[in-house]
Amino acid sequence: MHNVNVGALRETVAKAEGDPSAVRKPVEFDGDWQTREGAAQFRATISFPQGETVFEADFAPPMGGTGVAPSPLAYCFWGGLACYAMTFAQEAALQGIRLQSLRGRLATEVDHSRALGVTDNPPVEQIDWYIEVQCDAAPETLERIKRLADEHCPGVWCVRNPVQLATHLQVTPDPG
Repeated sequence: MHNVNVGALRETVAKAEGDPSAVRKPVEFDGDWQTREGAAQFRATISFPQGETVFEADFAPPMGGTGVAPSPLAYCFWGGLACYAMTFAQEAALQGIRLQSLRGRLATEVDHSRALGVTDNPPVEQIDWYIEVQCDAAPETLERIKRLADEHCPGVWCVRNPVQLATHLQVTPDPG
């Protein structure tokens, strides 16, 4: 239904209800700093079940980059919005609500002063995610779907809750 395989989704839900550990999946990837003039600053190949794609990130010129690729935060913002929109579409499909269209939009403001070592201001104070849908469902039904998406979306959870982060440094000796 509207590009959601409801049968596969229901099977996965049943599997998770029987054994929550069955739906835990490790995620690992790495990327490389690009030293070639004019290249995006950071590049990674990201694998997924049907293949792989390349992500490139570059800071805007005022931040020391060339602006030839999206900023790292653009990927974070896009990933969160995509997760929320996709969760909304899944919840609608599980409830039998057919969406003719769904559009997600994000609005925020980034303060780069912390990244520049000038202030302790938070880089982002608020993120607004908007979902615009076209369908035949009643507004109260769509509000219920929104509440389910708010409760179930991993992106919502990650933005609203601290996630433990450990940073590590490994130094490789210069071969020269």
